[in-house]
Amino acid sequence: MLHTKRIWTIGNEQSEEELAVKLVDHTWCTCNGFRLKGYLFLNDTTCSDGAQEYAVIKESTGAQMESITFSWCSYYRALQLICEIVAGRYDDARYWKMPHGRIDTNPNHCCTACA
Repeated sequence: MLHTKRIWTIGNEQSEEELAVKLVDHTWCTCNGFRLKGYLFLNDTTCSDGAQEYAVIKESTGAQMESITFSWCSYYRALQLICEIVAGRYDDARYWKMPHGRIDTNPNHCCTACA
């Protein structure tokens, strides 16, 4: 995780397919993150128009499972990775510290990245 002071606004996703489309086919503000089945996919890019890299965090433990540059993935590769993650295949992998950023649940969130 590169950004320890970032604040993320989290969207709840319903399916692996929905998340794969959002991560591969869209460019998101640096403050965006997604939640799916107990995992957080937090935007860890250096700028909004750069490669879309996401830190994958297991929400219950706060451990970072992986870091994936989804803008370099095809839809099918992204879907495969997401399915493996939510199935727990990365749970016993390396454990990193929980990022020191903050998750914002305010629906009216506005930061310098969004402005």
